[in-house]
Amino acid sequence: MVNVFRIALVFGITALRLASPLQAQSRVLKTLFMLLVLALPSVASAETYHVSVRGSDAAAGTAVAPWRTLQHAVAKLKPGDSAHVGPGIYRERIEFTRGGTSEAPITLTAMPGARVVVSGADLLPDAWSPVEGLDGAYSHDWDRRFPINGPNDLTHPADREHEMTGRAEQAIHDGRLLRQVLRREQLAAGTFFVDLDGKKLYVWLRDGGNPSGTDLEASTRTQWLAAAPGVSHVHVRGITFRYAANHAQRGALFVGGGSRGWLIEDCVFERANGPGASFAGEGHLIRRCVFQDNGQLGFGASGCHQTRVEECDIYRNNTKGYSNAWEAGGLKITLSRGFVMDRCRAVDNRGAGIWYDIGNEKAEVSHCYIADNDEAGIFYEISYSLHAHDNLIVNNANHREKPRGAWGFGGITLSSSEDCILENNTLVGNRDGITFREQNRTTPRIDGGEHRVLNRNHVIRNNVVAVSQAHNIGFWMDTTFFGPHPKGHDKNDPIFEDPKTLNFRFENNLLFPLPGQPNFLYGCVWRPKSKQANSAAEFTEISGIADNSRSGDPRFTDAIAHDFRLSAGSPASKPAVGVRDPGRIPRR
Repeated sequence: MVNVFRIALVFGITALRLASPLQAQSRVLKTLFMLLVLALPSVASAETYHVSVRGSDAAAGTAVAPWRTLQHAVAKLKPGDSAHVGPGIYRERIEFTRGGTSEAPITLTAMPGARVVVSGADLLPDAWSPVEGLDGAYSHDWDRRFPINGPNDLTHPADREHEMTGRAEQAIHDGRLLRQVLRREQLAAGTFFVDLDGKKLYVWLRDGGNPSGTDLEASTRTQWLAAAPGVSHVHVRGITFRYAANHAQRGALFVGGGSRGWLIEDCVFERANGPGASFAGEGHLIRRCVFQDNGQLGFGASGCHQTRVEECDIYRNNTKGYSNAWEAGGLKITLSRGFVMDRCRAVDNRGAGIWYDIGNEKAEVSHCYIADNDEAGIFYEISYSLHAHDNLIVNNANHREKPRGAWGFGGITLSSSEDCILENNTLVGNRDGITFREQNRTTPRIDGGEHRVLNRNHVIRNNVVAVSQAHNIGFWMDTTFFGPHPKGHDKNDPIFEDPKTLNFRFENNLLFPLPGQPNFLYGCVWRPKSKQANSAAEFTEISGIADNSRSGDPRFTDAIAHDFRLSAGSPASKPAVGVRDPGRIPRR
C-alpha cells in the first residue's frame, strides 16, 4: 500500500513541475487525487478485531466489545484483517472459507502473553449415573459417532491390529486421557467405554470417584481448524490446539490442496487422537511450533510443495501405538517437492523421527536434532533427491534388541531412493548409522506415472558415524544379488543389480565402531552372500565400491552429556567432517 502512495506522489510532484499552465496543473491534481482515492479503500479496509471468552458475537468485535467465538471472527475477516484472541479455552471448530492475499493476509493470533487454547473436547460435568454391578463406573448419555467413511466405518485402519487403536473417541479427566476399552466388562480404573448402540459413555476414574462436578471432558469434534480448498495467505499465531476425535491420516488442523502461503508460528498441537495437523498446497511456513503427544503423528503432509518447517519440536507422537510399519511416529511426508525441515527437534517418537515416503523430490533436512526415536531418525523411502546435512542424529532405532530385527533402521535410512546427498552429519549411538534398504519397488511420481526406484546415485561424504549398536554403514539389501531368501520364494527370480554398478560415492567419512563390532554390513544378514567388513579398504574389496573413509575416535567433548562438539586434535577436524556449525542445531 505504501508503494501505491509513493507512486502517486512521485507522479504528482513530477507532473506539477512539468505542467506550467494553470489548467494543466488542475488536471494533474485531479489525477493525483484519483490515484490516492483508489489506494485508500484497501488501506482503510484492514481492521483489527478482538475475541474474548467473555465477549458476544452480537458485539462490535472491538477491544471493549469483543466477539465470543473464533468462528464468528474468521467469518468476518477480510484480506488484511486480524483477529486478536484473548486468554481462555475456546471449545469450537474453526473453518476458513476465504483467505487473504500475499500483501494482505488474514491473521488469527493470540494476544501477546495470552494463553489461548482451542479444544476439540467439551466438558461433561453433570448427569453422571452409577453403573449397577460395576462399583466405580459411571455412565452419561452419549450420541456421538466418528465415522471415517460410511456411518458404521469407525476404525481406521480397519484391521485386527488396530481394532482398538483405530478408534477416534477420547475421554479426559483432570487433563489426563483415559484408556479406551471395547467392552463394558473390560472397564477398570482409568478407562472408558463407548456404547454406540445404547448411546452411553461409561467411565471409571482412577480414584473410582463420581465424575459429576469434576473436569471430565470428552472429545466431540474431529477438527480444530480447517480450510476450504484454495484458501490461501492465512496467518495463525500463538494458539494451543488440544484434543480431537480425529482418525489416523486426518489432521485435526487441515490445510488442503490448492492453498498457498500459510504462516503458522508459535503454536502447539497436542493430544489429538490421530495426527496433530495435515498440510497440502504450497509455499507454507510452519515456524517455532510444537507437535507433541498426538495419537498417530505430530503432523503429515501430502502434495505439499516448497514448504518449510523451521525451529519446530516434534515430541512423543504415536501415543496410541499405531503400527510403525503402516504410518506412525513424528511426521510423514508424501508426494511433496521441496519440503524442508530446518533447525527442528524430533525426539522420542514411537516410529521414525522424520519420514518421507512415496515419490518425494528435492527434500532437505538440515541442522536438526533427531534423537531417541523408535525407528530411523530420518527415513527416506521410495523417493528422490534428499539433501540431509549438518544434523545431529543420536540413539535412534534402538527399541529392538537384535540387529536382525531392526531391518535396516538407523540414524539415516535410505530405502529404495535415488540421487541423495548425505553430508556433514554427526550420527552417534544409533542401531545402524547410515543404512540402505533395498527391495524391488516402484513409486508414483508427483507429475504422474509409476516408476521403478532403487538405491543409486548417492553421495555420502564428510559424516561422523560413531558407536552404532550394530553397523556404522549397513547395506540392508534384501535382493537376489546376495543369494536367495531363506524362504525360497525368489530362488528363480532374476539377479538384482550389483550395488557397485549403482554409483554409490563414499568420501571422507569418519567411522568409529564399538569394540568388536564391524563398521560395514554388505547385504541383509539372512541372505547367504551377506558379508561384514571392519575397514573401508575391506569394504571396497568385498563390494567393489570405492571408499576412502577413515576409522578413529572423533573425540567428542562429552558424549555422555550429549556434547558432541569435537575436542582439540580430533581426527574429525582435519579435514573437517561432521556438523559444521553446532551452534545452529537446537539443544537437547
